[in-house]
Amino acid sequence: MALYSENFSTALFDVILFECACYDGNKYTVRELAVAFADAHLMLLSNSSVKTPFDVYIEQYKLHTEQGLKRYMLSLLPRGNIGYFPYRTPIRTPMMTVDPYDYAITICGDDFVDLPACSSSEAEMFLQKYGDMIPSAVQDDIAAVVLYLRNRCWRNRRSSVSESTTLSSSNGLLGVTKYSRNLTAGEQIKSKGLYIQGTVQQQDLIQRHQQEEDDRELERLEKEVRGMSVTDEHAAYHQRLQLQIDAAHHTAINQYLDKLKLQAATADTRYKVEILRQALETILRKYARFQNAEVRLFGSFESGLSTLTSDADFTVSNLVGLSIEPIHELARALQASGYGPIKTIANARVPIVCFTSRCGIRCDMSINQPMGVFNSQLIHAYQKIDTRFLGIWFGLRSLADKHGILGGSTGYLSSYALTMMLIVFLQDVTSPPILPKLQQQSTDRMIVRMIDGYLCAYDKEPRNYTQLATKNTKTQGELLKDLCWYFGHTFSYSTQEVNPRLGVIRNRSISPPPRSRRDSRPKDWPICVLDPFITDRNVAGNCRTYHVADIRQCFRSAYDAFLGGDINRAFKELILALGCSGTGVFNHFHVIERTIGPRIHRSASWTPVVPTRKINGNRLAGQAGRIRRCFGSAHETMTLVVLMVPRNRGGQL
Repeated sequence: MALYSENFSTALFDVILFECACYDGNKYTVRELAVAFADAHLMLLSNSSVKTPFDVYIEQYKLHTEQGLKRYMLSLLPRGNIGYFPYRTPIRTPMMTVDPYDYAITICGDDFVDLPACSSSEAEMFLQKYGDMIPSAVQDDIAAVVLYLRNRCWRNRRSSVSESTTLSSSNGLLGVTKYSRNLTAGEQIKSKGLYIQGTVQQQDLIQRHQQEEDDRELERLEKEVRGMSVTDEHAAYHQRLQLQIDAAHHTAINQYLDKLKLQAATADTRYKVEILRQALETILRKYARFQNAEVRLFGSFESGLSTLTSDADFTVSNLVGLSIEPIHELARALQASGYGPIKTIANARVPIVCFTSRCGIRCDMSINQPMGVFNSQLIHAYQKIDTRFLGIWFGLRSLADKHGILGGSTGYLSSYALTMMLIVFLQDVTSPPILPKLQQQSTDRMIVRMIDGYLCAYDKEPRNYTQLATKNTKTQGELLKDLCWYFGHTFSYSTQEVNPRLGVIRNRSISPPPRSRRDSRPKDWPICVLDPFITDRNVAGNCRTYHVADIRQCFRSAYDAFLGGDINRAFKELILALGCSGTGVFNHFHVIERTIGPRIHRSASWTPVVPTRKINGNRLAGQAGRIRRCFGSAHETMTLVVLMVPRNRGGQL
């Protein structure tokens, strides 16, 4: 499977491996696998009901030929983070014999792969991951392909799981039920039910153990208390109470971060973006200058940090005979292909073409940005190592947005700079570290690329470090609070640098470049966050000096709010509180508004907010949006306390 691009077409490869497992003594020749793909290719060409472009995928990598399949499988080693089949699949060479007289080497047999039998738990995990990660439309297409292969080239043998091949309808085709959308949906419900049942049993067991521990701890404390003074007793009590309060605060933060993670793009959205990428590549190749074009994803959809509203960033490479302004040629090609309206930003540092796809996805397309692709893949590798990364990142981004410090173009911090700060914090500040230093491993473990004259490399097997992350048992809420403390109180903005290539925060090692060709004075770098590959580039170089105080205050305010358990103050959420019952008819609103921002603090009151007309208290929730629009702004979110006055009180408080 592709190491960092979540191309759902490649799921067919793992399903075929899964089907072939436990056959012919755990061995399966590369030639036999190629025959299976050749049969699948014929079936796909003759059946228009299969909508997923598996045939394009097979032709692109030549999986229906022995040599093409070998090259593809070698490119998978080590397998990437989104592989579904639980074992590695290296190609093995059969036994060789050497003639003692003429030293001739004879190879006995064909190249093969080991496909050991999957245990029942591994099979369940495979099908569960398959059902969770693959869109339902693709599941039905895979089910149809597998049934065809079972009937044509896998007769008289059993698959990796003993199961009758009950069939289900899929776009007018028949398919293997366990791979279809109906069964995978049922399996997900079943697995969730089993998970809940197991969780309840586990919680009961934990509670019993916890009770025993509490009893032993109480007995120990009673022995200690006998020799304690009254002051010591009070100190021990307050310490235990503080621990309970901290635990409750951390639970509240964790729950809020879990809600923020619901913003993440779904599998169906990522699938639509991948299909759009393939469509753009196909369309552009119809034009002479773009006949060898390759369209690649980068940015949030490639790094795995995309939300439901994220733009899709594409870059086009391998262009033929570039003109002086290739970005305009790209815009004309897209316009002629029916995409529009097209907006061209040619004067930017990286010229882009902006448009909206037919399925409503906003797109930005640039030319020759391989460094952006490699950067996104590095971030993807880090965020896949530990599940806490995503929650902390969404929380950090939300804090920056609500406190008005998010935006590289406005002189604050870009999302990319915040991501680098988070990665290095989890590498160097947390103890024990949660993330490894992927760019500081031995050469034989590296993916190496030369891009724009820079040597770019990082460990190609990041999932080897998942056990390292588990040694740190702090929750995502605790880690976000610690991050706010560090960048609010400890980090020296004027003298230190965040260095993701080395995975450390240290004293600055490079000097700022000149301001311009005519002005040799060094640029102002009030904060230094280095690029992981371009070693002299400060990705926070646009941050203005007078904004550093706002950035530091954002982290300090958030930490203080977390410490007091006030999630709404930390994230500057709008709160509406009723002064009396929410039922009945009211003719006055008394609103006390308090704005908390980086530099502003004021109070005011208005009577009435809603002019004279009466409003039913049951509709108060609908007025919340109106009040936010009246008083809110991008950088100033307020807490509103609404006091409702019934008519029978004469409009008086």
